[in-house]
Amino acid sequence: MGITLSQSIIGSKHVTPSKIMTQGEEELFCSITENELGIFLSDEAAKNKGWKGRIIPGPLIFSVSNGLMEASGILDDVVAFLGTDEMRFVAPGSIGDTIHVEIELVEKRLTKSGDRGVVRYKWRTITQNGKDIARGINSYMFKVGDLEK
Repeated sequence: MGITLSQSIIGSKHVTPSKIMTQGEEELFCSITENELGIFLSDEAAKNKGWKGRIIPGPLIFSVSNGLMEASGILDDVVAFLGTDEMRFVAPGSIGDTIHVEIELVEKRLTKSGDRGVVRYKWRTITQNGKDIARGINSYMFKVGDLEK
């Protein structure tokens, strides 16, 4: 296990591996989640709504972003995901985009009981062109033994 967010200092930054967003994965996600709007599955439908072509659903971008953070190892000591604040999808993602996530640790503290720690971090999902497409602030809970005091 590499360094996790609970072992990092406030202000430290991390970058995840990247991933290409594929049509097959998008179509499977839309099918599983019943999120079958035309703008996600058809260039023509998306163009009729003012887009250049089909776009990737925001929830898929968020899910892949979290997966990339997990794959990077910075979340290896997570006990529980607590939530996301200020999540925004600031630009559309497209099939074929290569995305990665940049993370900055903004807070870590002990819970009132003292047996757990909470870490909050800003994240932003960025395409191969340097364009931000999503961002937010996540919170996770860690075991105190893993939380550097």
